[in-house]
Amino acid sequence: MIHSSELPSRFVGRAEELAAVAGSLSQQRLVTLTGVGGVGKSRLASEAVERLGHRGGRAVLWVDLWPLQNDKLLVSAVAHALGFANHSAIDTLDALTRWLHDQDVLLVLDSCEHVGRGCRTLVARLLAAAPGLTVLTTSREPLGLPGEHVIEVAPLPARTDGAELLRARAALLGTPLVSPEDVRTAVRLSRRLEGIPLAIELAAGQLAERTVEQVDRHLRSRLELTADHGNGPARHRALRTTIGWSHELCEPAERLLWARLSVFRGDVTADTVQQVRRRSPRSRDARRRSRGAGAQVGPEPPRQPLPATRHPARVRHHLAGRAG
Repeated sequence: MIHSSELPSRFVGRAEELAAVAGSLSQQRLVTLTGVGGVGKSRLASEAVERLGHRGGRAVLWVDLWPLQNDKLLVSAVAHALGFANHSAIDTLDALTRWLHDQDVLLVLDSCEHVGRGCRTLVARLLAAAPGLTVLTTSREPLGLPGEHVIEVAPLPARTDGAELLRARAALLGTPLVSPEDVRTAVRLSRRLEGIPLAIELAAGQLAERTVEQVDRHLRSRLELTADHGNGPARHRALRTTIGWSHELCEPAERLLWARLSVFRGDVTADTVQQVRRRSPRSRDARRRSRGAGAQVGPEPPRQPLPATRHPARVRHHLAGRAG
């Protein structure tokens, strides 16, 4: 598990999400937490697992996947976290599945998005081989395996939990926000940061040298927020880098759609996304091919709005399979 020294001392909000994760882990064998970068997937997973504890003697093992450049070392990383060493002549994954067969383990795979294909293969093999295994993953999009239970992690409510998170971190720094004006400013700043926990944490880090009013006044864009230190992924030390990480994981056509959606300042509806998508040359050519082949194009089902900080999995959702 994550050492307590690597986590903030107080977890704020997320009561419904914690209950959903706990309930899902008691009934499902594969649970995936998805959401935009910096929304708090890893923190929610850690808190949920900590609260569950080692019930019934079940082992709980956490694997950080963000240091991996690709999936070549994925199996080795998981085997190392499980404390398994392959001293046989057979393939490591085969040996690992045999070893796990009668084990009772909750395995947490954190940050799967950049090694998604490898994770799909690995998790499918492990779940098939080990009846006592449960897997909890965090990723910016689902793994896409049968039986996967997906929980989308949304930003914190800005007026309540978002502002409370800012105040909690300020107090931790020795700069509590207690005056009515400071409390109002904390709410305003949380709203500007859209309740995204990483953005709020980065803003709180500036309170050691500035007042909350100064942070709010000088913050022209949430993308400017940075941190000079930290034990986690380098991409979590700046919100711009976090979003850039999502962008790099997208295909060229998905990046193009994302770029076109960036002209909208607030939320956009599914209809707007479809209008933007249909105006691309790629989509027009695909529709011509579909009509030439006699394809029937039905109406689009209703979709939820995309948040102002676009979810790459939703951008992909509106692109994939919708060229006709």
